[in-house]
Amino acid sequence: MRYIIEKANEIRERYGIDDLELLASKLGAEVVELPLGRIIKEMYIKDEGVIVIDPNLHPYKKRHLIAHGLAHHLFHRRSRVNYFIEERNDYLNNWLLREHEKEAEVFAAYLLIPEDKLNAMLQQEWVKEYPNPIPALAEEFQVSENFMRKRLQFRDEYRC
Repeated sequence: MRYIIEKANEIRERYGIDDLELLASKLGAEVVELPLGRIIKEMYIKDEGVIVIDPNLHPYKKRHLIAHGLAHHLFHRRSRVNYFIEERNDYLNNWLLREHEKEAEVFAAYLLIPEDKLNAMLQQEWVKEYPNPIPALAEEFQVSENFMRKRLQFRDEYRC
């Protein structure tokens, strides 16, 4: 995962993350908003380089899913993984799918929540003393509380 984290840092430093749709276009992808139904909230069409996001999502969730889709665009578009699994016993495909999804989540987390800024915030006295700093941290980084928790788990898991 070190390469994924380094790539997220490199892209953020080079392009910034203020406008993720502009960032996507600079990286050769297009973001399109289309209603996707109740279950699917984002999908990446690798043959077209298109990240589809449900327009009804909260803006913070959209940021997360665009960053997630960018990871698929950057790292997985040449993969033969079939995201619409037809056979339930396809172990290799399922394993690759899980691995790709984890990579996409790690990339999105480190792109949207930079290590240096996160570490600086975690050292602030109010964060240490506050019983639950997750909502305030999530707001600071403009991500959902669940995604903030995930980023903190990655911090522990990858030591950064």
